[in-house]
Amino acid sequence: MTGPALAPRRMSPLVSATCQRLIATTPPDVAGQIREILGRLQGPLQLAVAGRIKSGKSTVVNGLIGRRVSPTDIRECTRMVTRFQYGTVDRVEVRKLDGTTLTLPYDDDGVIPADLGCEPHEVAVVDAYLTYEMLRHVTIIDTPGLASLDAQSVGRTQGMLGETGGVSALDGVDEQSQIAVSSAEAVLYVLTQSVRADDAEALNAFRRASSGQTSSPINALAILNKADQVTADEPMKAAIELAREHSHTLRHAVSQVLPLVGLVAESTGTGYFSEADAQTLRAVATLDDVTRQMMFMSTDLFTRPEIGVDPDARERLLVKLDLYGIRVAVDAIIADGQISTGELRTILESASGYPKLRAIIDGVFSVRADDIKSAVALSALDSLAAKCAPGPRDLIYDALEELYQHPEAQQLRLLEAATLVTSGKVDLPDDMFDEVRNLVTGTNPGEMLGTPGASSDELITAALEGAGRWRSFATFGSNPTQARIAHIIHRSYFLIWQQLRAPNTGGAIS
Repeated sequence: MTGPALAPRRMSPLVSATCQRLIATTPPDVAGQIREILGRLQGPLQLAVAGRIKSGKSTVVNGLIGRRVSPTDIRECTRMVTRFQYGTVDRVEVRKLDGTTLTLPYDDDGVIPADLGCEPHEVAVVDAYLTYEMLRHVTIIDTPGLASLDAQSVGRTQGMLGETGGVSALDGVDEQSQIAVSSAEAVLYVLTQSVRADDAEALNAFRRASSGQTSSPINALAILNKADQVTADEPMKAAIELAREHSHTLRHAVSQVLPLVGLVAESTGTGYFSEADAQTLRAVATLDDVTRQMMFMSTDLFTRPEIGVDPDARERLLVKLDLYGIRVAVDAIIADGQISTGELRTILESASGYPKLRAIIDGVFSVRADDIKSAVALSALDSLAAKCAPGPRDLIYDALEELYQHPEAQQLRLLEAATLVTSGKVDLPDDMFDEVRNLVTGTNPGEMLGTPGASSDELITAALEGAGRWRSFATFGSNPTQARIAHIIHRSYFLIWQQLRAPNTGGAIS
C-alpha cells in the first residue's frame, strides 16, 4: 500500500492571477516582461538533456519522445541546440542568426534531415515540431555533446553553461542558443560507466544555467546509459549497484542516477523493433544450446555466416538490441514458446530500465512541474522588481509578499529548503538529507515518508513521528540555518499527517 493519494494545492493559478493584475497596473515595458514570465508559466515543462559525445544522448531523447527523430549519427543538427516540442504539423524550423527561418520536412525515415539548408555556424537553434501527445506537457531541449571534437560545438555548450575555460564562452554562441538552454526547468544528464570529475562539474554548471536561482538537484536526474556494457555476469544488476554509487557521488548535483540500456529503450519505445525482428529472435531460439552460447560470446560470433539464420537479419538485431537485448528476448522465447511480439517488446522495455525513467519524468518532474515553474516565475518577478523604478518595484514586491501568505506557498518553501540541502549549501546528517529528498521527490505518501508499502495507519504514524523529530531538531540540535530548514520540513510532515487522517475532507499538502 501507499496510503490515500494526496492532492497538493497548485501554486500556478495564484501566480498567473498575480501576473495578470501586475500587467494591468505596471508600465508597458514592465508589463511586457511580465507577459513573458506568464507565458513560460503556462507553457510545458522545459527538460534539457545533456551529456558527453557518444554517451548515447540521442537514443535517450528518441526513447523519451517515442519516435526515432533525433539522429544517432554525427550530423549538423547534433552540434546545436534542438528543441522538440508539440506542433499541429510535423516540421523542422531552422532559426538562423540573421533572424530568418528555414522550414523543412523530416527525411524519409522521419528523422531531422542531415542537410539543414545552411551552414552550422549560421544556425541559432533548431525547432522540431511533432504531433506527439507527450510533447504537449514536456518540451525536450537536446544540447550539443560535451567534449565534442568540434571546437565550435564545445564553445556552444560551454557558452550555454556560462563556462569560460578552454574555448571562450562567447565563441560561436548566439543569444538564442543561450536562451533555449537557460529556459530549462529540469535537467537530464546522460553518463556512461565512469563518472569523471569534470562530469560532476559540467553537470553542476549545466544545472546552474537552467533556470538560474531556482536550479536544484531535485530537478536534475542522471542516466547511467549503456548499462548493458558493465562488465559482469549480470550487467543490469551490476549497473544498478554502480548507479547507487554514482547517486551518492553526485548527490549534490542530481536527485538520483538510474541505469538505462538506451538502445533497447529506443528500439522498443519507438516501434523500431518489428515483427520481422521478433521472428529472427524466434529462429535464434530454436538453435541448439552450444551454438547459441557461442553466438552470445561476441558480436563477431553472433554474425558468423555459417549459422542457419539469415545473417542480415541478425545484423539488424545487433543494431536494434545489441547482444544484451537479444539474449533477454531469446531467454523469454525459450521460457514461453507462445510469447507474442507485444509481450516480447514489453519484456525488453522493462529490461532496458526505461519504465523507471518514464515514471520519474511523468511522476517527479511532471507532478512537480507546477512547483518548479511557479518557483521560476516568482524568481523572475523578484529579479524584475529589483531592476524596476520605485513605483512598479513596490507593486511587484507587495504582490510577491501577498502570494507567500497563501498556504499553497508551503510547497515552494519546501522546494527552496530541499534545494539548499541537496546542493550542499546547508549541511545535514545523511539520514535527514534523505528525508528531505524523499519529501520532494516522492509521488505518493509511502515514497514521501520513506516507507513504501506501509499501511495507512503506519503512514499516519510515520508522518507524526517525522513532524516531532524535525521539531526537536529545530529546537535543540540545529544551528540557525538548519533550524529554518527544520521548521519547513516539520510543517510539511505535519500537513501530510493532517491530510492522511482526513483523506476525504478536501485537505491538501500546502
